[in-house]
Order: sequence, then C-alpha cells, then structure tokens
Amino acid sequence: MQTTIRFLFVGLCLVLAACVSPLQRDLNPPEMQGVRWGLLVTDMDGNELAAINPDQRFLPASNTKLFTTAAAFRWQADLAAMQPRLATHVTLEPATGDAPPSLVLHGRGDPHLSDSPDCETRCLATLADAVAATGLAAITHVIGDDTWFPDERWGPGWSWEDLQSDFGTATSALSINANAVTLTVTPGATIGAPADVAWADADAAYMIINQTITAPLEPAGGDAADDPEDDFAIVHLPGTATVRVSGHVPPDAGPRTYRLGLDDPALAAATRFSALLQARGMRVEGEALARHRSSTATPPPDAALTSLAPETLPLAALPPLSLADALTEISKDSQNLYAEILLRHLGRISEDGTAKAGLARVEVLLAEAGAAPNGYDFFDGSGLSVYNRVSPRTIVALLRHAATQDWGAAWRETLPIGGVDGSLRHRFRGTLLEGKIVAKTGTLKGTNALSGYMTAASGQTLVFSIIANDRPLAVPSAVLVMDAALVRIAERN
Repeated sequence: MQTTIRFLFVGLCLVLAACVSPLQRDLNPPEMQGVRWGLLVTDMDGNELAAINPDQRFLPASNTKLFTTAAAFRWQADLAAMQPRLATHVTLEPATGDAPPSLVLHGRGDPHLSDSPDCETRCLATLADAVAATGLAAITHVIGDDTWFPDERWGPGWSWEDLQSDFGTATSALSINANAVTLTVTPGATIGAPADVAWADADAAYMIINQTITAPLEPAGGDAADDPEDDFAIVHLPGTATVRVSGHVPPDAGPRTYRLGLDDPALAAATRFSALLQARGMRVEGEALARHRSSTATPPPDAALTSLAPETLPLAALPPLSLADALTEISKDSQNLYAEILLRHLGRISEDGTAKAGLARVEVLLAEAGAAPNGYDFFDGSGLSVYNRVSPRTIVALLRHAATQDWGAAWRETLPIGGVDGSLRHRFRGTLLEGKIVAKTGTLKGTNALSGYMTAASGQTLVFSIIANDRPLAVPSAVLVMDAALVRIAERN
C-alpha cells in the first residue's frame, strides 16, 4: 500500500512539473525566485497567446503613464480648446497706500518654463525683458501664483525618500527648470578635508549642511563591507530649509552632480524672476512670495488672456503651452512631473484641476475600453504611488481599445521604440524585436513592467503587458529575463 502511494505521489509530481510551461520556466530562473509575474499577450483581436496571472493586480510603476497619456489623447479636443488659456504671464497687483504695485507671475501648467542660460523657448528671461521694457521702475513683491491647480504637490502613496529627488519633485501650475536644482559634490583638496558641496548657478534652494569627509574608497582594514562610500547620503526633508550632505567622498572622484526636487516651485520661480528683474535695473522693495489654492477654494477665472478686462491684461506673456510636446516626453523619457501636470490639465477640462478630477477621466476611458472596474486603482498620473494597482488584462484592454481609435496611431508614436529611443533605447538591440516593439517601461524598487505592442516573427502585431513585482532586493532588475521572454514569444508567433 505504501509503495502504491509512493508511486502515485511521484506520478503526481511529474504531472505537475509537466504543467509548468516553458514560459514560466523562462521567467523563473533561480535568481528570480520570489518574483510574482503577471503576463498577458494577445493578438489584435484579443485571442490569448500567453498568460500568467493576467487578472491579478500588480504595482505598475510608470506603466501608469499609459493611462494618463491615453486619456489626454481621448480628450485632445477639449485640451486643445483650453490651450489659449495656458500661457505663463505677468500681471500687476495694486498695493495699499503709496507702495508700488506687486508683480504676479501666473503659472498655467507649463512644465517647460526655464531660466537656464541656454534657454531658447519659454524662458523666464523673456518675461523679465518684457516687463523691464514697460519702464516700470519699482515693485513691492514678486508673487508666484500657481492657483490654476490646487495645492496638491505630491500624490498619495509616494514614498517619502522619493520626495527629495528630481523624479519625485512637487507638482505645481508654476514650474521652473522641471522643479529641480543641481547640487555638485567635489572631493576636498586633502585627505580628511570636507568635500566641496555647492549649488550650480542660481540653484541656492536650501541651506547646505556639509558633513562630508574626503577619504579613500576603502578603510585601512580593506574590508569592502565597511566601504566608506556606502555612507554617502543627501537628505532633504520636505518643508525644511536645509539639505544635509554627509559621508565619505573618494579623493580620486571627479565632481558629481545630484538633482534634487523643489518643495515649493512657485516660490522658486518667483525668487528667480525677482533676481532677473533686479538684474535689469528694477527695484524690488519687498520679497518673493508664493500664492497657492486649497482644493476647496474656487479656481481662477477660466478665460483666455485676450478676453480679460483691459485693466487685468498681462504685462507680458509667453506662448501658450503645447501639450503635444509634453506628451512625447512623458512617454519616451518617463517624465513624472509632466505626467502629474497633464493629469491636472485633464482635471481642469470641466472641474477644478485636482488629480482626482483627472483620474475620473481615466476611469471613463477604461469603461469605454471594457476594462473591469476591479482590475485597477490609480492614485496619481506618473506611477510613483505605491498604492496604484492594475492587472495585465486591464492594460491590454487599454492597448487594444486605443488601436481602434482615431487617436491611437498618434498615441502609439509617443511610446519608446526598442533599441531606438527613449527608455527602451538600450534594450532589444540585436534581437528580433529591435525597432519592432513600442512599449512603456516601468521601474520602482522591486518592480519592473513593460506594456505595448510588438511585431512577431509572422508579421502580426501582438499586444502585451508583463509585470514583475516583489523582486528580491539582491536582484537589481528583472529586465533581462523579461526581455528574453518577450523575444521568445515573438519568435514563436
């Protein structure tokens, strides 16, 4: 009896092993043990060609941007109608008594505003030149006004350590230099001296607390586990006025640059605008200030600048924002700030510009695509939120739906091309899919994702979504395994 049971058990194990598909084995080499995979591949008609956990919900990372940008294309006519109102501009605000007026710099959700020396378009200096040309001699304050959107600088579920980074910077209707500043760290002149830590150009956003030391890569004991380079850290807590730079800096290292996010982009824009005005001879008697709007307050008038009353016409204005420029950057380069701004523009179509109002547009789009309501939850437009969840089936539903829409081809052109450009420029080179896969990447700690379209060996177009969650921290990326699996699927179809 025991022998019979033993044979039955062995036979069952062999059957179960045979049921593990080659694809599952491809995705689960020893170093990937513990990774939770989601995959769905279909043809354009929806016939399933490969599936692993297609209805489970996963953290999508920047695959979230697929939904934000698709919604923008879905409502492109409404956004185009809103475009004349999206010009960064300057107005005068009367002061009390005998004080000179204040200047108000109004942001309308243009992420390209810049004061860099090599700026060619949408330059803050252009506005400063125009204001100076009016002959205005003195002003009280310079006010950065970002009330076009409510004051929702960071999304629900954004990790606190991301908030100080350029990719986790605050969202604002008044942006400057992509709401990031550059910090340069250079080794000190001698061993034991502090490193030189400085802001680039006019980037003095926060006071620097320098606790660095110039030291060799390895300590006297030579123990790599105690490598002093590992203790290098840059910490800025949102809402504080300091950035703390600490740890060891190798003496043979060259200057290194770090991009940090801004807590209050509107204030930073006002500060830089004030400096430009003073450089042109204007007297600023007050200070740079920021003006925000709570999510419960009434948004500013929804009118084109040309329709304003004469006394409120701007002293200066830049050309209105072209959302088409931002859409390609969002998809190709996975630009988080631009995605969050776009979500709020969607929210301004008929409401007050909240992220929630923008996400309501995404939900309408997914209903039109036939996606199941329990197949997704979104909390932001960029994918930084660790609360976001979506199933591969939901992503494929969006991709297939987009392919049937008159805007689908233009949307598809914004996606990175394997081995060619954007975040896929270094992937799929030398494979069947080089130049034949267009897809959105996604990366967070423990997460890799890729979803889009690929041309199989047969010439047919396949729609796919593949997501890896819960990747062990010892494994730097699931990308190589993921890409190899997609190539094999394309070869077999």
